[in-house]
Amino acid sequence: MTAKPSWMNEEEDRAEVLAAAGQTTNHEAPRLVRVLKEPARMQKAFYIQQKYAEAFDLLAFKQKKVKGSKAPALAEEALKMLLDKYGEETGNL
Repeated sequence: MTAKPSWMNEEEDRAEVLAAAGQTTNHEAPRLVRVLKEPARMQKAFYIQQKYAEAFDLLAFKQKKVKGSKAPALAEEALKMLLDKYGEETGNL
């Protein structure tokens, strides 16, 4: 394998420094933005009374209108409160 020219090593070093600092040489160039995605979820079958389902749907709709939490996050929050109430370990949630 051939050795890299010194200018290539300098460019790689400069690129690493800029990447670590979150900068670019062209400040007008578009930047890659990392999108934070929701965690992986699974379905869980619960049988609840109609009035509870309707109340939850209404809450989820209201939260959606104000750009709040979505239904899966609301359900997870409710389950966490339930686990806390009954003294279950929730530190890893």
